[in-house]
Amino acid sequence: MPGTGTVREPPAPIAHPVPPACVLRLRSEEVPTAPLTAIATSRARGVTRQHTAEPDIAAQSGPVTAAPASGKVIPALPVPAKQRRDNVQASASKAQASHAEALTRPRKLAELQAGGGRHRGATSGVILVVVLLCAGSLGFLLSRHAAPSATVSGHRISADAEIAIRNRAAAWVAGQVSRSAIVSCDPVMCQALKARGVSAASLLELGPGEADPLRSSIIVATAAVRGLIGPRLSSAYAPAAIASFGSGSRQISVRVVAPRGAAAYISALRADMLARKASGTQLLDNRRIIVSATARRQLAHGEADSRLLIVIAGLAARWPVSVAAFGDLAPGASPGIPLRSADLAPVGATASAGPAARMRAMVAFLRAQRDHYLAAHIQTVPRAGGRNVLRIEFAAPSPPGLLGPHTP
Repeated sequence: MPGTGTVREPPAPIAHPVPPACVLRLRSEEVPTAPLTAIATSRARGVTRQHTAEPDIAAQSGPVTAAPASGKVIPALPVPAKQRRDNVQASASKAQASHAEALTRPRKLAELQAGGGRHRGATSGVILVVVLLCAGSLGFLLSRHAAPSATVSGHRISADAEIAIRNRAAAWVAGQVSRSAIVSCDPVMCQALKARGVSAASLLELGPGEADPLRSSIIVATAAVRGLIGPRLSSAYAPAAIASFGSGSRQISVRVVAPRGAAAYISALRADMLARKASGTQLLDNRRIIVSATARRQLAHGEADSRLLIVIAGLAARWPVSVAAFGDLAPGASPGIPLRSADLAPVGATASAGPAARMRAMVAFLRAQRDHYLAAHIQTVPRAGGRNVLRIEFAAPSPPGLLGPHTP
């Protein structure tokens, strides 16, 4: 009290409890007696040099401060309770934020990098799947496109082959079959024959309900005709083929119609062959007929058409004749079908009647024949060695029985 002379001690500072986590416990040897060294600057983003290099004295939680070199401890000035609490909370918040940022940033970066890698891997996988799907779809489309193309190409080749066979058969009929013969055919084949010059009056068109080839002498047996007539085509109506083109289902055969049936035709054909052999043997014995080795064999086997045998005998009665060969057997002909052409030449020409003059005389004789004995084609053709021969050819079909009493 004033005036009493008694000196009172200042009141002791009020102690405020500090959380243990915020107290920095130092051993006696760790108490700093010199100025604090600077803290290395952190490389973390968002933290300035000032914050990391200078300690926050206000945030120190203890009541002790660093003393001068004397080592005495100077009591800290009392700090209001509210300020201390704020300082403690701010320091704790800063420490936690710095620690969280230091731990979180590399982790986020790694996660982003890992996520980016996964994203790139997923993107690459998606791209690969899309490429494979596109390649598979393209291959499927190409295969579907190629299959119809191959199919269409196969049908085109088959159709072209069928047309080619039909044209060959039509050309052969137009050039070899007698103009007076009636030819049975399906509508398509009849059109092909007309295009080759065969008269419409010589054609008998066959169709459903109109498949009677007995009104004709020749039938062109296509697949359509075989479908109309069936197995009776060869067993009853036309047992022998004089020509055949193609094979399988596309085969076209030119057949002789037997008005008295297949058995009667086969019998007459066999009898005609025997008569041709006998007549051929007689020609071989004729001294006015010079025969090559090939022609001799053909005559001996009865292969020459009976019309040729009769015409050659008539020529030899006027002039000596040389027979080079018989020919014109069509492809696919049945056994026993005779050869309808012969290559002839004059023999023993004189100065007054040279080879050319003798050849003209022979042509005149051949053109003067009538009915069965009139040749369809007469022409001069060169042979090996520069020798010209006279080729005579009779039309199909060969009429059997000209050398005998019986006809089919």
